[in-house]
Amino acid sequence: MGRLKAGSSEQVVWRARLVLGCLALIALCFQHAPGQIVPDRRLELTAGPGGFLSRALHLWDPHTGFGRLQSDAYGYLLPMGPFHWLLDTLSVPDWITQRLWWSLVLCVAFLGIWKLCNVLQYGVPWTRLAVALLYALVPRAFGELPIEVWPMAMAPWVVLPLVSPRVRSGWWRGSWSAVAFALIGGANPLGSAAILVAPAIWLVARARVKLTLAWLAFVVAVSIWWLVPLLMLIRYGAPPPSPRWFPVAGAVVGLPLALAAAHYLRRLTNLTVSHGIHRRVVPVLITSLAVAAALPLVLIRPAGALSAIPTHWEQTADWLDNQSAPGSVLVLSNSTEPLAALVKRPLAALTDDMSDRVDSGVGDQTLRQELTRDGIRYVVVRNDLPDGTPALAIHESLADAGIGRVAYFGPAGQTRLPYPSVEIYDVGATTPGRLVPQSRLVAVGGSADDVPTVVTALGGGGAAVLRSDAQGKLDGLPLVETESQQVDRQPSAVVMRNTQIGRSGCLHVGTRALCSTDQAKDSAEPNGLSRTVRLPQAASYQLRGTALPQDGETLEQLLAVPGSITATASSRAVAAPEGRPGAAVDRQLGTGWLAASDDPRPSLTLTLPAARDVQGLRFQADPYLTGSRPAEVTLHFDSGAPVDATVDAGGYVRFPARHVKSVKIDFTGTKPLQDARTSPVGVAEVQVLGADDLRKAVDPVSRVSAYCGNGPTVMVDGVPLHTQVAATMQQLLQRRPVAFSLCGPLTVVPLRSGRHQVDVQANGGLVPIETTLAKAGFGDVSVTPVQGVDVWRPNPTELTVEVPGADQQSVLTVAQNYEEGWEAYDSTGRKLTSIRVGGWQQGWVLPAGPEQVVTARFMPDRTYRAGLLLGLVALLAVLAVAVFLPRRASGRSTRL
Repeated sequence: MGRLKAGSSEQVVWRARLVLGCLALIALCFQHAPGQIVPDRRLELTAGPGGFLSRALHLWDPHTGFGRLQSDAYGYLLPMGPFHWLLDTLSVPDWITQRLWWSLVLCVAFLGIWKLCNVLQYGVPWTRLAVALLYALVPRAFGELPIEVWPMAMAPWVVLPLVSPRVRSGWWRGSWSAVAFALIGGANPLGSAAILVAPAIWLVARARVKLTLAWLAFVVAVSIWWLVPLLMLIRYGAPPPSPRWFPVAGAVVGLPLALAAAHYLRRLTNLTVSHGIHRRVVPVLITSLAVAAALPLVLIRPAGALSAIPTHWEQTADWLDNQSAPGSVLVLSNSTEPLAALVKRPLAALTDDMSDRVDSGVGDQTLRQELTRDGIRYVVVRNDLPDGTPALAIHESLADAGIGRVAYFGPAGQTRLPYPSVEIYDVGATTPGRLVPQSRLVAVGGSADDVPTVVTALGGGGAAVLRSDAQGKLDGLPLVETESQQVDRQPSAVVMRNTQIGRSGCLHVGTRALCSTDQAKDSAEPNGLSRTVRLPQAASYQLRGTALPQDGETLEQLLAVPGSITATASSRAVAAPEGRPGAAVDRQLGTGWLAASDDPRPSLTLTLPAARDVQGLRFQADPYLTGSRPAEVTLHFDSGAPVDATVDAGGYVRFPARHVKSVKIDFTGTKPLQDARTSPVGVAEVQVLGADDLRKAVDPVSRVSAYCGNGPTVMVDGVPLHTQVAATMQQLLQRRPVAFSLCGPLTVVPLRSGRHQVDVQANGGLVPIETTLAKAGFGDVSVTPVQGVDVWRPNPTELTVEVPGADQQSVLTVAQNYEEGWEAYDSTGRKLTSIRVGGWQQGWVLPAGPEQVVTARFMPDRTYRAGLLLGLVALLAVLAVAVFLPRRASGRSTRL
């Protein structure tokens, strides 16, 4: 009787220790960045679980990235999704919900190992407790996300019913093991599959064939709800994200290692005692390991943690959802979080071509046209998260494209100028669908990134399909070649483009230049375009293109004002013309000269067109010029002796009148600006007292001298051709695109059949970024225009379009990603031929006919939802077997 009481008392003690262990794990989770939401794989699960789960019920998600297949959202339907949804419904703060989930993961792992060691009688209580703590903590110590560790946490519970020493039927063992496996979910399929290794080996090693087969059947049954979606994603080329291999490996070997450790730690303790070592050494070492495993949770503060979803993002989402105008939202950032978790309006994807355009700081109406063609109504600029593109470049590109800001929220972001955290820009009226007549379509021999340039080069009013996509569906379209040259068809045009035009070191806010060496980005083809053109037949082509001002002496000579003061310098920080030495005498505070950071003795030399009586200088500073102010200078008048001088508080340096033509200024001492403490000297303007009338501004509206040959140089098979441009000084100064065309005796370029070398090189301070060779008349606007159409979505996988009448075959396009599973039918029930438009958009070939209604459905969604329903039924059936069949093996009918 005494032994029973002692055993019962000991059990109470160890149960209390288990409770304390769980409380310790919970405390660790809650003290890790308390009050903050830590970035996880799925922010939507925390910020908007309801919308996230509703989207997971369909295979197609029209909400994200121009529409796409679900990635792994289905895998969160059990148990993570309902857990977060329930707590969100109860208005539990997001960070507490996140910590409660973490706590659940750690406690499940901790208690599972403890219970499994007890059942198998591995180790003694203290080794079981220590190993259970290590098993729960080690994955988190390595920074693994809870969702990735969850299969490892559930692994002991999958094994427990199979190894229970009690007399249990095979149905009971297999079904309860499968139910435990079902609770892992399908968010990490490889990790889920990995935990089956240990129980499978256990069953096979004991030759329990019937139980093994029943167990496998149950496991498959409870996995149908995520296996079917997974197989469908693989079928359509969209497998879930690749897992991290540490938790996958942990799911395979973690459980056996934990059991072995619990068993052999006791032997290790006995062995150390036999060698004269105190028996508490091993427990102390193991305890130290557990503490070390917990330290990362205590000491490391996660990057990107938020106290809550910032209010300005919630305001942004509300503003966008309250607008009635159709169109998607483009976030100009590498990340759409947290907006994606909050907004209901569909989001667009930032393509490589669009990213390059915005990144360059060069915008025009073609940028706006591309956004409109893509069905984008609003552009969101985030200034709270630097991602490599200067905010100035984004703002300048949008401003040049005529895209204005309509709303902004939040405090100043991490940008050079105090832009709000989030800004919303309105692109203008757009429609989510278009009806494109076949006469406005071309086939492009290139990639999807070439399509916007091709459409723009041909006037911007049509559309294009890739040559490979048009084959067998829209044969006979005019061919436009780019980088991919094939000689089986005669191209109607050849478009050459610079894929990366670079970025100037000087970006603009209005007419004010803000320069920095950090902003400059090299062009992929800084000297022009050089391509090989192959033609199956002889033909003549018109030549036209677009060029950008090229930094250098030639460009700055075009900006020189006759009869004005000229300036030279010992160095300069940026090559852009806004930072040239002459910018210090152009009467524009928005431009200025800045010395190079490695110039030990910076100097600026001013040369007058004729000698004048000069009695002083005044240095003007601009707060946006990131340079230190002159404080001490040494002046050299013509060839005279140097004169040291001090710059007073007003920026003046005064001296007796001198009749001079040139003044060299050595900057020997500087006074740093508040925001440029270590910057080299900079001067926005230098007033020359006595000759300040010779400081003249560049007239922004004046044009460069127009003559044949002032544009880029063209060489066709070594034969030179001339081009002409018409540009204003403002275009040259602010690096704006200018058009050029062929001039001279030849108005077209005659080309024989065969291979031709076409070089369009920089000249006259201009470098070509795009050149088009087009047959005469090709690209002219046809009579039949492209029409916008409205698209209605009764649910995520269906859409309805009212299509106007068309007198020729057309292509109906919808601003969403192409996927072959979408099927469309016209009003007569005839199935339409699907086609990829622009290299990515969903489209269907529509025969000529009267006004009608086109209905489209994503057909694989039926199988997807059927799989979810079948999986639910199978899971409930296995659960019913586990609950209602007898636990004990009482006869042949239930024994396996």
